[in-house]
Amino acid sequence: MSNYLKLFLAVFIISWSSILIRWMGNTDPLIISFYRLFLSAIGLYLYLYFKPARQTFSFKKHRTLVVLAGFFLALHFVSWITSLQRTTVGRSIFLESTHPIFAILLSFWFLKEKAPRIFYGLASISLIGIYFTIHEDIFGWNEGLIGDALALFSAFCLAAYLLIARRIGHSIPILRYLFYVYGIAALFIFPFLLFRGLEFWNLSVSVWLLLLLLTLGPNLIGHSMLNWASRRIEIYKVNMMLLSESVFATLLAALLLGEYPAGEFYLGAVLILAGIGAMVGLRKKNTVSEIQG
Repeated sequence: MSNYLKLFLAVFIISWSSILIRWMGNTDPLIISFYRLFLSAIGLYLYLYFKPARQTFSFKKHRTLVVLAGFFLALHFVSWITSLQRTTVGRSIFLESTHPIFAILLSFWFLKEKAPRIFYGLASISLIGIYFTIHEDIFGWNEGLIGDALALFSAFCLAAYLLIARRIGHSIPILRYLFYVYGIAALFIFPFLLFRGLEFWNLSVSVWLLLLLLTLGPNLIGHSMLNWASRRIEIYKVNMMLLSESVFATLLAALLLGEYPAGEFYLGAVLILAGIGAMVGLRKKNTVSEIQG
């Protein structure tokens, strides 16, 4: 299975998070964010405890980057959730979908990975597709400037988080790296639970089961595969592929929740997937040309 196919599968699995969260009803998003990270860290700790390490590494050498990764992941969750409470859903989704732009800039500045010119056009096609999927909601609330800023900030944090995963590369085994990052991110979110006075331990059995599914699926499998792909594929391409999450999530909501999108969604979905498909096809074409040359 190619790296791009694995990344595509990871995004599809991550897309299930919105369905699982909807099934949790009125459970506070901060509680969901904390437990998906905390339970993931616990699961990885148990796995690593019973599985002897094959690769040695110096955590002290990469401590700053690992802590920063957890910090940016926590900020991404908190700012994204808060943005949904401060602005329209459409504007929040559209502005958060600008993370490929931040990824292009950050990867150039810190990794010296320069995206080809045609990539900017393909990314624009996909962003136009995002606009068509939610444009009716973009202009619905003129008092959500704080929420808009938080959505943009969330996009930056996501790009920065994935950038660190690529920057570290293979210096730390992937599962041990994720254990540290998930645990640190959970520690960053925990004070928000205390500040809000949320009873995060008082949950129904059904919510606990859904949290376990969210942990095992979108987080431990999907999100971990996303980090794995970030070590092998340029960050701006990983962020581009992530735009397909909105398509998958919407289609799953239609099938499982009966929430059918407007007709414009399908035009937007075609543009999003066309931009992503062209990016993957371009990569393959360039690879063949290099071999023949």
